[in-house]
Amino acid sequence: MYLTRYRPVPPLDEFVEFLWCLSDGPTHSRERILPAGTTELVINLGADHIEVMRSRESVRRFSGAVVSGPYTHSFDIDASKHAAMLGVHFKPVGAQALLGIPPADLRDSHVDLEQLWDVGVDRLRARVCEATTPAERFRLVESALSSRLRLDLAPRPVIAHSVGALQAGAFHPPIGELADRAGMSHRQFIKDFTATVGLTPKVFGRIRRFHRAVGRIGSAAPPRWAQFAVECGYSDQGHMIREFQHFSGFTPVQYLSHTHVATKDDHVAIAA
Repeated sequence: MYLTRYRPVPPLDEFVEFLWCLSDGPTHSRERILPAGTTELVINLGADHIEVMRSRESVRRFSGAVVSGPYTHSFDIDASKHAAMLGVHFKPVGAQALLGIPPADLRDSHVDLEQLWDVGVDRLRARVCEATTPAERFRLVESALSSRLRLDLAPRPVIAHSVGALQAGAFHPPIGELADRAGMSHRQFIKDFTATVGLTPKVFGRIRRFHRAVGRIGSAAPPRWAQFAVECGYSDQGHMIREFQHFSGFTPVQYLSHTHVATKDDHVAIAA
């Protein structure tokens, strides 16, 4: 599996965390994608469609270029059908300025990119698929993003700072404190934060705490679970287990059993 990352040039880097390109992807049949509190644009470089599984019985098919909104739970894909992909990983506050739609309207859903950009998506995907190197593909997508950037939809700085505070460490400031820092009422802060990120500050904070725990769990072998839970910002081990089950469908022990298979960030191989 070959995974290449690219950080875009200014001013796109204020809205996009990175672009990534996958080739010769994994051959296991099922892969679980964990929530990260962000929006993602994904282009299938092989098949002209993307399939998302909510359960073993429920499969939804989208076009070959799709936007995945901020999810509050995991979903699965057949990784063998998505072995060559390109993605845009937006910053939590960056999607609206480039997609033209509030992330709250994309919450827990996938949407064909052509529904958001109207024209030029098929041509863009064709050119990206025809390109022979990740660098060329990144250039094409970066150009498309730059042409659609709307600075009038850029996030308010106070909300961006609040997102940063919730990403900074395991122990988050209380929502009331964040609202005070922003100079807003509690209700207005939650409303503006949710409109910008697509998630309430409480849910976003929970997801980011889970995300950090996932990032650390592989380096703590074998973990002392009670201590690990507290270090990750959970009240106790039981709290951590419940959050892992909620966001991934696994207990921490079950999750750890899957991490030996190389996958992309926030992806877990769950079937051979």
